[in-house]
This record gives sequence, structure tokens and C-alpha cells, in this order.
Amino acid sequence: MTLDWTGRMDGGSPRSFPDELRDPFALDARSLLTSTTQIDPTLALLGQLRRHHGASADHSIRVARVLITMWRHAPERLGDPEPLLVGGALHDIGKLFIPASILGSDRKLDPTELELVRRHPETGAQVLRRLGFPPVVVAAARDHHERWEGGGYPSGVRSSSLHPLTRAVAVADAFVAMIEPGRAYRNPRDGQGALAEVAACRGTQFDPEAADILIASLGSKPRPAEDICAG
Repeated sequence: MTLDWTGRMDGGSPRSFPDELRDPFALDARSLLTSTTQIDPTLALLGQLRRHHGASADHSIRVARVLITMWRHAPERLGDPEPLLVGGALHDIGKLFIPASILGSDRKLDPTELELVRRHPETGAQVLRRLGFPPVVVAAARDHHERWEGGGYPSGVRSSSLHPLTRAVAVADAFVAMIEPGRAYRNPRDGQGALAEVAACRGTQFDPEAADILIASLGSKPRPAEDICAG
């Protein structure tokens, strides 16, 4: 599969969301990203991811939604919302290159499959770099599985050395993964249970500041997990 800035695949015509005016996912994505200057290439890539594996695209929009909630709570600490939104929406774009049968598997993955999944941050970063996305968006795709104290992937570096946007994407990604359905390796948690896990892992897995922003932005007026996962 080859990709370019306009979302063309393998030299074909631009691919947009099917039936966009009637498609709730497309409407949600466009509404969320409407203020960004990179809306067209971002939507094109999200559309490709949705056709490849719908659950991964849904997850990406949920992560972007959580990130903008975090930004509204602490804009002075999270900076420009545009790269935050785009970085969240495209953090898993490397999953385009993982077979959908693996992404949707309800069994434990074998070592070869697991290694393929663990390559998606680097693959996604390569795609976004090639398409000219800003370095901070590229970094969000590459580094969102790194851990605060080190030992994550792909590089195992301490995420304390990484851009604050990447650290915010990491905690939002993990929180959404905890509460959304369809994860073969765990039952979904409720919103409060997921926030408690984020709190327990601040300073080890997660940037303490990013964890605190997420907890404060979602925990002050708790939202049921199904509200965050709607759509």
C-alpha cells in the first residue's frame, strides 16, 4: 500500500469517507478536526484506517476527543491544540500495515504477530514524516507506547525525555483502551476504574503531569465510559 498527502492509494483517486453526509463517524471526525489546517489529509488517512479496521479508527477519534477535553482543562500546559488533535487522531495510523485479521483477533497473538503489532508506531511515524506532517505529530505516532520510566516500545527510552504532546497522547491512548469494548486481552473498565489505574501508574508508566490533567479533566465531572465510547 502506498499513501500520499491527498489520501490516494496505489495511484488511484482520492479516497474519502463513504456516504460522508450520512456517516456518523465521518461527521464526528470532521466536526472534531474542523479547525485544523490539516483536516483533509488527516480525514483521508482516518478514512483509510476505518476501511481497513473500523475499531482502530473509532479508537483514534476517541483518543482525539479525550485530548481536546484535556486541552480545554489546561491549555497553557498542552499548548497549540491543532497538533494535539492531529497527533491523537493519527497516532495509530501505522496499523494500516497490520492485517485486519490480526488487529481484530480474539485470541492471544503469537510472537511473530505481536512483533508486527509492535512495529506500528515506527511504521506510522514513517508514513506521517513522508507525507509532511509536523515533527511533533510524527513523534506522537512513534512514541505513544513509550513509558515514563522507560521500558516501553519501540525504543524503550524514558518518556520524560519526549515532547509533552507525545506524553499526553500516551495517557489518553491508554485510558481509552481501558474503557472501550472489543479488547481480547481485557474486559473494559468503567470510567472511574480507568481513572484510578491512570492515577496508580502516574510517574511509572505515565507522565505525572499528563496523568493529572486527564484525571482532572475527566474526573471532576465523571462521564460514563459508554459516553466516551459512543459513536
